[in-house]
Amino acid sequence: MTGKIGVNIIIEREKQNGKVVFIASSPDVNVFAEGKTIDEAKRKFIEGVKIHLKTFPEEKASLIKEQKEQEYEMPLVTKVFL
Repeated sequence: MTGKIGVNIIIEREKQNGKVVFIASSPDVNVFAEGKTIDEAKRKFIEGVKIHLKTFPEEKASLIKEQKEQEYEMPLVTKVFL
């Protein structure tokens, strides 16, 4: 194992005050980040997760344990039009 932790990330596009922003979140850890671009939202999210896991080391241990115990399949996110 490389010592790295995999965290699933979801990036959504929203309009706020007439401007498009991207919101990054995760079902694995309670962190949200906003950016003007997808890359900015992703970068801020990664920084936030690193700080969060340093602050709450028990969550880091839990993520490591979950990854060792089971193979997690990435969820499929799509949009349907009705």
